[in-house]
Amino acid sequence: MSARSSSSGDGFAAASGDPAMTQVQMNCAPAISYDKTTLYIAVSNGSAGGNAGYLVGLDTRPLQPKYKVRLKDPSVGNDADINDDSSASPTIGPNGDVFFGVLARDYPYHHARGWLLHFDSTLKETKIPGSFGWDITPSIVAAAMVPSYTGKSPYLLMTKYNNYAGVGITLGDGHNKVAVLDPGASQIDEYSTTNTPVMKEVLTKTGPTQFPGAPAGQVYEWCISSAVVDPTTSSIFVNSEDGHLYRWNLKTNTIAESIQLNTPLPQAYTATIVGQDGTVYTTNNSTFYAVRK
Repeated sequence: MSARSSSSGDGFAAASGDPAMTQVQMNCAPAISYDKTTLYIAVSNGSAGGNAGYLVGLDTRPLQPKYKVRLKDPSVGNDADINDDSSASPTIGPNGDVFFGVLARDYPYHHARGWLLHFDSTLKETKIPGSFGWDITPSIVAAAMVPSYTGKSPYLLMTKYNNYAGVGITLGDGHNKVAVLDPGASQIDEYSTTNTPVMKEVLTKTGPTQFPGAPAGQVYEWCISSAVVDPTTSSIFVNSEDGHLYRWNLKTNTIAESIQLNTPLPQAYTATIVGQDGTVYTTNNSTFYAVRK
């Protein structure tokens, strides 16, 4: 049985074993395992108003189905929303674990933060989720980059960690953050009412710029879909909606440098990447920037 898609979309049904699946999640890029034998991608039913779907693993050569898991909200157990507005893509950890961000079904439940789902390489074992998954592809951080870390995990995850103002049952406070999380340790989630265990926070950094006219402490969002990790400086380069590119130093947990790209502007979430020569590339206000370290 092949998972290649025809014009009728039956390949998505074959990949998941579910005839209701009709498409790849829009904007979702595939991820390939370190041994190059498995391709991971999200598929959905494409239903308006909230999609259900699966994360699937395919054999990279014939694209035959190998693994699958239906994507669930870890807090309440119903189907997660596999939303085509998201650009979340699978991330594969050095140990083969797979991470994928979803939105909660009952928006704006959980302050519209979504969840970062976490599985073993076969997608059979569900592991500790992250407390933020909406529209984010997490980045791998070597544990040695964070001298203050005393846990046992060989690698950590960097993710967006916004707490959107006025959203959710208990209402988000607008203290928007980025975070480094431990995928192997847990704490109780503070944004849901079900005492869900989530990945333990190792470091967090609140956005540095107050949002005009908002109550004190409400800051511009970290406007990212992914961020680049630089092991040579133990830093993460991350965009903000305030129009700046920041270097977050993980050794000191400080904003070590910043450069203004444009004036503040709410916008589609963006990514940062780094070239072989150390140049950081990013988009802000529909402009593509190259920034030398």
